[in-house]
Amino acid sequence: METIRQQMVTLLSRDQQSARDLSVALRIREKEVYDHLSHIRRSLVSQKTKLRVQPAHCLECGYVFADRARLTKPSKCPRCKGTHIEDPRYRVL
Repeated sequence: METIRQQMVTLLSRDQQSARDLSVALRIREKEVYDHLSHIRRSLVSQKTKLRVQPAHCLECGYVFADRARLTKPSKCPRCKGTHIEDPRYRVL
């Protein structure tokens, strides 16, 4: 039986996923997904693979959070102050 992190890596190797998608698939809280993702990011370095992040973007003005280091979803846009933010998506490559 695989651990939660192993299951996450398997899912992320197949297709790009948001934290919400992973939360539903693994039946864990979204907050737990972010904790696991940060650990997975560090552990993949030794396996010569990377956790790729498609950055979140604002659905109101189109601002892309390209320089964001955190894996979590931003709460509001720094440009327009809108709160309609598309979730970042993750993939193991």
